[in-house]
Amino acid sequence: MENSFKTEEQSEVFDPIKFLLKYVKFTPYIILSIIIALVIAFFINKSTPPIYVASSKFYINQEVGNNGVLNLTGLSKVVVSGGIEQEMANQSVFLKSRSVAEKTLERLDFNVDYFEPGIFTDTELYKSSPIYVQVDWSHSQVTGGKIKISWTDTKNFSVSFPDGLYNKFIPGSASEELLLEEGSVGTFKFGENLELPYLKLKVSLVQNIMEGEILIGLNTKGSLISKYTGEDLQVFPFDNVASVLGLSISSYHPQKGADYLDALMEVYLEMELEEKNRMARNTVEFIDSQISGVSDSLSFFETNLQSFRSGNKTYNIDMESNTVYQELTRLEGELSQEKFNKEYFENLKNYLARESYEQIIAPSALGIGDSNLNSLINSLIALQQERATLLFTQTEASPRVRELNRKIQDTSSSLSEVLRSLSNNTQFKINDLESRMGKMENQFRRLPSTEQNLIKLERGRELNETIFTFLQQRRAEAAISMASNSTSNKIVEYAQASYTPIKVREKFIYIVFFGLGFIIPVVIIGLVVILDNRIKDSKELESKLMMPLLGKIPQNKLQSVLSVVEEPRSAIAESFRALKTNISFVVPLDKQLTIAVSSTLSGEGKTFTAINLASIYSMNNKKTILISCDMFKPSSFKEFGLTSKIGLSNYLSQQVNSVFEIIQNTKYPLFDIITAGAIPPNPSDLLASERFGNLVKELKKVYDVIVLDTPPVGLISQSFEIIKYVDLITYVMRYNFSEKSFIDEVNDIKIKKGIHHIYAILNDVPSKELTYKGYNYGYYEESKPKKSLGKKLFSKKNAAI
Repeated sequence: MENSFKTEEQSEVFDPIKFLLKYVKFTPYIILSIIIALVIAFFINKSTPPIYVASSKFYINQEVGNNGVLNLTGLSKVVVSGGIEQEMANQSVFLKSRSVAEKTLERLDFNVDYFEPGIFTDTELYKSSPIYVQVDWSHSQVTGGKIKISWTDTKNFSVSFPDGLYNKFIPGSASEELLLEEGSVGTFKFGENLELPYLKLKVSLVQNIMEGEILIGLNTKGSLISKYTGEDLQVFPFDNVASVLGLSISSYHPQKGADYLDALMEVYLEMELEEKNRMARNTVEFIDSQISGVSDSLSFFETNLQSFRSGNKTYNIDMESNTVYQELTRLEGELSQEKFNKEYFENLKNYLARESYEQIIAPSALGIGDSNLNSLINSLIALQQERATLLFTQTEASPRVRELNRKIQDTSSSLSEVLRSLSNNTQFKINDLESRMGKMENQFRRLPSTEQNLIKLERGRELNETIFTFLQQRRAEAAISMASNSTSNKIVEYAQASYTPIKVREKFIYIVFFGLGFIIPVVIIGLVVILDNRIKDSKELESKLMMPLLGKIPQNKLQSVLSVVEEPRSAIAESFRALKTNISFVVPLDKQLTIAVSSTLSGEGKTFTAINLASIYSMNNKKTILISCDMFKPSSFKEFGLTSKIGLSNYLSQQVNSVFEIIQNTKYPLFDIITAGAIPPNPSDLLASERFGNLVKELKKVYDVIVLDTPPVGLISQSFEIIKYVDLITYVMRYNFSEKSFIDEVNDIKIKKGIHHIYAILNDVPSKELTYKGYNYGYYEESKPKKSLGKKLFSKKNAAI
C-alpha cells in the first residue's frame, strides 16, 4: 500500500479552479453582502432628490474677428488663427465663465431655496412656496444647511435648525463653522425682520395657508456662481457640421434649470452686443468732444462776420480778393484735416503704449482709409477679444494665452511702425500746407484792410463749418453703426425642461453598490484564503500528504471527551469505527497492535483521539490499554475517575518495580489505563530508556491493543524514541487549527527520517465537510440536546485535548 502514495515532494502548482471553489462555501456571505449593498443603494436613491435636465440650442456666428464697427472702408474682416472650431470652443468657455454666470444670477432669485419636507428626501418648491424670504446679505447668515420655518396660524412662525452643523457667512471675510441646536429658537411675526447674531431675514406668507412647514436654504453669491459654472452645466457642439452649441443643465427642479439657461443665453447676447457697441460709442464720444469745440468757434465767427458786414455795409469782395480767399480756405481745410489725423495718430500711439486696447477708435470711423492701418487694428482688436475670452478660464501662464500675448505684441509693434510712418507723412503734409499758406498770406496782406478783415472772418467761418460738417457726418455714421449693430449669435431654441427625472444616476448607484457588495467580500475572502495558513480543506490535505489519511473525526458536539463509550451511535463513534477499519487494512486484525498517537503541537486533539481510539477497540472485545506517554504535560484522565497517582514516570524511574502496579482499571470492560504519573525532571531520558521498551514488551503479552498518547513531535524530539516499539503512528492534525506547514513536517518525518508506518488523522472536521458512503454524518444520532454557545465552546476545548 505504501507504493500507492507519493514518495517525494513535488512543487505545488497553483490551481485556479480549486482556488475559486474555495469561494463556494462563502457564497451565502457574498449574496448577503450584495443584498445589504443594494438596500443601502435603495435608501441612498430614495434620500437623493430626483435630478431633472433642461436643454437648449444656441447658434454661434461663424464670422470671427468682427470688431463691431460699421465697415466703411470696404476691407474684408480679419479671421484669427484657429478658425471656426476654435471660436466654438472659445464661446463654450465664455458661456460657462464666472462673469456671465454672475450677471445671469443677478436676474434670478436663486439666493433662497425652498423645500417641502419628505420621508426620504425633500422636494424643492420653485415659484410655488407658500412663503417668501428676503435675505439681508450685509448681515451674517446661516448657510450650508436647511432652516425650518413652521407655523400654525397666519401671523406667527417659528425657526429651528434641524441639520445642526452649518456655516456662518460673514460679509467681507471667510465663513466659519457654526453649531446650532435642533430646537426652535423662537417665534416671530410674518412680514417683520427676524434678526439673530447669525441670521437676518424677513419671512412673508404669500399664500393663505393656516399651518405648514417649509425648509429653506440660503445661498451666497460665491456658492451659486460655483454651482452654475460647475459640472451641472454642460456646453457642447450640437453636431459636427452645424455651428450650434447644445446647452444642458441638471437641477432638482426642471423649470429652475430652464429659467437659468434662458437667462444665460439672453445675458450672453447682451454682453456680446455691448462689446460690439463699445468701439462705436468710443468713436461717438470722441467726435462729440471735437464737435463741441468746433461748434463754439463756428458760432463765434458767424456772429463776428454778421457784425462786420452790418457795420461796414460790405457783403462782396472783388475778383482778386475772392481768389485769395478761396485758396486760403482750401489750404486751411486740408491743414485742419491733416492736423486732425495727426492728433488721432498720436492718441492711438498713446493707447498702444498704455495697452488700452478697449479705447482704440477704428480709423475707418474717422474717414482714415489706410488699408494697412485698418487691417492691423482689426487684427489687434480680434486678438485682444480672444485673449479676454480665454482669461475667463485660464491664467496668464497658460500656453494659449502666452501665444496670444506674443501675437498681440507683434501686431502692436507692426502697428506702431505704421503709425510712425503715417505720423511722419502727415507732419510733412502739415509743413507743406503751412508753407503754401505763408505765401498766400503775403498776397493777402496787399489787399485793403477792410477786405482783409472780411476775408479773415469768412475764412474762419468757412473752415469751422467744413470741420463741423465733417464731424457731424462721421458722428452720424458711428451712430448708425451703433444703432444697426445686432448680435451675431442667436438663440435657436429656448430651454425645454423635462419633467421626468433622469435614471442614470439611480442606475449608476445601484451598479456601483452591487459591485461593491460583490467585490468587498470577494477581496476579503480572497485575502483570508490566501493569508490563512490553517488546514481547512480535507481534499487539499490529502493531495499534499505523502501518506494515507486514515480518518476524519467530526467536531465533538458532546460535553464529554468519552464520546465513543457514552454515545456509541454518534457520528464521532462511527468515525472512530471507520478509523479502526482503515487501520485493519494496514495491520492485520489477528496481530497484536501497538499504536502511537502524536501531533505537531498541543491542542490538535491528540489525547482525545487516543482515548476514543482505545475505547472503540475495547468495545470490539479487544483487551486495550491506553498509556499517557506525555510526561511533559501529563493528562490526568479525570473522565475515568481514577484514584491512583502512580503512573509511567514512577515505573520508568524505578520507583515501582512491577508493570502491573501502575495499571489502573476503568469501569469499561477490557479498557485499562496507565497515567503519566508525576512530572519527572528528565522525561526525555526516561522515554529513551530500555525500561520503556521492556514495559511495552510486557504489555504486548497481556493486551491485544496498546495505544500510546505521545508528546507532540513538533516540541519534543524524543517522541521518535517511542516509534521503534509501535506498529503504526497516527499523526493528528486539527481542522482550522493546524497550519499547512505541518503537512511538510509530517511529510519530512516519512521521507527524510524514513518512518514509513506513519498515517494522518484530521480532527474536528465540520459535519458539512464530511460524508460517509454518500451520507452526511448528520445521519447518525446525537442523543444530546443542542447546547448553548458556552457549551459549544466547552465542547471545542474537549476536541482539542
